[in-house]
Amino acid sequence: MPLTGKNYIQGETSALGAETFYSVDPRSNTAGDIAFTSATEAEVALAVAGACAAFQQMRHYAPSRIADLLEEIATQIEALGDALLHTADSETGLGLPRLTGERARATGQFRAFAALLRDGAYLRAIINTEAPGQPSLRQMQFPLGPVAVFAASNFPFAFSVAGGDTASALAAGCPVVVKAHPGHPATSELFAQALGKAVAAQGFPAGAFSLLQGKGIDVGGWLVAQDGIEAVGFTGSLRGGRALYDAAARRPRPIPVYAEMGSVNPVVITQAALAERGQDIAAGLVASVTMGSGQFCTNPGLILLEDSAASQDFIAAVTEKMGAAAAGVLLNEAIARGLHAAVRQTAAHEDISLLTGGSEVPDSAAFRFSNTVMQTTAAAIRADDRLQTEHFGPVTLFVLCDDAADLRAAVAALEGNLTATLHAEAAELETISDLLHQLREKAGRVIWNGFPTGVAVVAAMQHGGPYPATTAPATTSVGSNAIYRFLRPIAFQNVPDALLPAALQDANPLGITRQVDGQYRAGAV
Repeated sequence: MPLTGKNYIQGETSALGAETFYSVDPRSNTAGDIAFTSATEAEVALAVAGACAAFQQMRHYAPSRIADLLEEIATQIEALGDALLHTADSETGLGLPRLTGERARATGQFRAFAALLRDGAYLRAIINTEAPGQPSLRQMQFPLGPVAVFAASNFPFAFSVAGGDTASALAAGCPVVVKAHPGHPATSELFAQALGKAVAAQGFPAGAFSLLQGKGIDVGGWLVAQDGIEAVGFTGSLRGGRALYDAAARRPRPIPVYAEMGSVNPVVITQAALAERGQDIAAGLVASVTMGSGQFCTNPGLILLEDSAASQDFIAAVTEKMGAAAAGVLLNEAIARGLHAAVRQTAAHEDISLLTGGSEVPDSAAFRFSNTVMQTTAAAIRADDRLQTEHFGPVTLFVLCDDAADLRAAVAALEGNLTATLHAEAAELETISDLLHQLREKAGRVIWNGFPTGVAVVAAMQHGGPYPATTAPATTSVGSNAIYRFLRPIAFQNVPDALLPAALQDANPLGITRQVDGQYRAGAV
């Protein structure tokens, strides 16, 4: 299907609004030739009404039927072919190699959730049979209802219209209404066409998926305010995520908002690690900071180390490498503008030294920002939490600490993050344990002798963390456990077997593994 520039609501295109906008190629700052129409409040209500109607059917579907839909979505995304890659490249400047890999990640997520559903253990079926003084109790997970998903700018496939939030919400049995990111509206419409075909091919109600376009904040605000929405998935800025969280809390009936809002991802490097492999760490750090022009939520933006001659040499080496590396393309004008403002504010701080970069790249039509290194002290970090502001781009800040105790005090002052990294040597294992576990309290993922960029989509991944990294530190937005954001447990007490869901019936017709009186088994009760 050709692109229409319209919203995709309950299987039909719709463009009732007067506001339009265009995608922009970040490499040339030129607008595309398709006008996209922002959704109206009436269209938002129509999409949510369709999702509510779809949920009345989907909540009765067997996991295997939902798995069929997820696999069909993956197939339909692949059927978009190279047109998807070229469209996304023209809107994001991310390049075909990166986008090809991200497409595989996106389709892989849908297929992984399909496999999870077919296994059935995700239902967490728990049975306690009747005993003296105790009723029969049986518990399992059920879908929440329609979910609003806000697409991210920096992952147009894996965290956008057909990204992990959409995949996990649909896997839970929840219809999805996506607010597309205005940075890649054409890519978003292509995904909507693929999901719409999959929904129709599998005989799901048309309201199982809708896509709303919109340049400003109105569409998202209207969406979260709709009473039929039961949960929100968001990946983006602290400002945007907190606004949605507060809006959801103000509703007469508040709902959960699972917002991933960025992180400075502290990296601690010991003196022993510097002495043993300082050059390798410097090269790896620069590669991580500049990967994707620094536009990863796991970008290592805060580097802590004790002050020494070795540390000064290390900072000088990183600064030189950062200054020599070519400045990459940023995703859009809004990100470029926000990055410039954030760096300007930090660099103006009296306790900050700007070592390299700190400005937009002159004489460039593209949205570019120079690779930037800044330096401060542990005392400054402790005194002013503004120095922990995320700089969404190729920027990192060194924090020099007087000694080991000063470093530990700086770590104690850190806010919540998605990741925390420790570079140390095997000879330090006996003395480094306390520091490692201090970092654990500040992040959802702790990394040993590596770098935080690169998030494996596997069951053990934890992509979340304490506030302000996320609004829900007990959850993850990556991996199979992401499904539990959109499920809730319900227990049945003394309910006749014939009225129970199949997963809880004595005969175990689904053949799944269940916890029965404290023992895991797959047979009948």
